[in-house]
Amino acid sequence: MNSFRRIIVSLLAFISVSANAETSLYEITKGDQKMYLGGTIHVLRNSDYPLPPEFEQAYENAKILVLETDLKKASSPEFGQQMAQAFMYSDGKNLSQDVKPALWKELQAFSDKRQFPLGQMSMFKAMFVSLSLSIAEMQRQGFGVGQGVDSYFYQKAILSGKATQELETTGDVLTHLTMLADVDANVIIKATLRDLHKMDGMLEKSVGYWRSGELEKLDKEMAADMRKETPEIYQQLLVARNQAWLPKIEQMLTTPDVELVLVGSLHLSSKDGLLAQLKQRGYNIKPYQIIE
Repeated sequence: MNSFRRIIVSLLAFISVSANAETSLYEITKGDQKMYLGGTIHVLRNSDYPLPPEFEQAYENAKILVLETDLKKASSPEFGQQMAQAFMYSDGKNLSQDVKPALWKELQAFSDKRQFPLGQMSMFKAMFVSLSLSIAEMQRQGFGVGQGVDSYFYQKAILSGKATQELETTGDVLTHLTMLADVDANVIIKATLRDLHKMDGMLEKSVGYWRSGELEKLDKEMAADMRKETPEIYQQLLVARNQAWLPKIEQMLTTPDVELVLVGSLHLSSKDGLLAQLKQRGYNIKPYQIIE
């Protein structure tokens, strides 16, 4: 079940107002109300630390840390079991029956090369196998699933006693994911294999774009193909969740407490992103600047 936990925590990844920001962290204001909204990378290497000082200072200045969901619940055995059941075939069917023979052969070849247990994983549908393969490849390149920005600040908040909140429940997460269980397996596996073959450079560039606040470049690197080739996934994992989060973020902006809201960076970028949506609603947005 540990593999399921790693998949869930990573997924809560897994996806611009200013392309010249120094970091992917912004100050959102309207009148006297304020919050910090930061884009994150959910998987990092040890060498990617320390994090940009803007994030550290915003964390210290905020009273409440807000994450996408409760990471403790999302990594629980119970939630892992729910995930497995949502993506498991029934009636003895398996992934090889949903994938065209030539594509299945290509998937087998990649899995054999990476020593990925495709035979054991074929009882799960394409989206689950895609996530598992992607996580395994990230780990092979030294990116730790529990080493991302969200996990770092969550652990820091737990140790210091800082209040935490979430934008969605684990039930909400499961609902969004379940809607992707029956997306065309051929489309998912083809896109996954393409991304896996170019992941070496993609991960390196993505971390760089995140660190320098170049969200438009990050969006092009990680979301452009998703919008074009798997629009159902893009809509469900990014657009629909953004729309569900917006009222909650606006409600937070009516309270006297200053929140630090951390979400995957792709939730900030493009016309569908939270920054563009908040700007349309009349909020002032500017890159976070270190307070001397």
